[in-house]
Amino acid sequence: MYDIPSGGGCFCPVQPPVCYGTGLTEEGEWMPSLEVISKEKNGFGDTYYYIRDQNGVTIQVYEGDLEAFMKKKGVLELKEGVSFLYPKKN
Repeated sequence: MYDIPSGGGCFCPVQPPVCYGTGLTEEGEWMPSLEVISKEKNGFGDTYYYIRDQNGVTIQVYEGDLEAFMKKKGVLELKEGVSFLYPKKN
């Protein structure tokens, strides 16, 4: 893939997305994975998780919906992940 920068006439290669949050199966195919960022409870006592998918998107999933969510994404187990820290803007 190539991108034409504004104001210029040269082509710049666009880097493909990193295979983030995925792993190889024994057959050598990429398998999606999910990372648990945090586990919390709301004011009603419901447990929910912040989960990052293979595209880097963070999703809030309630404990009762977790199994269906994992099945929908095709993932058998959750990995332990860490949250991203972004620098403060001045």
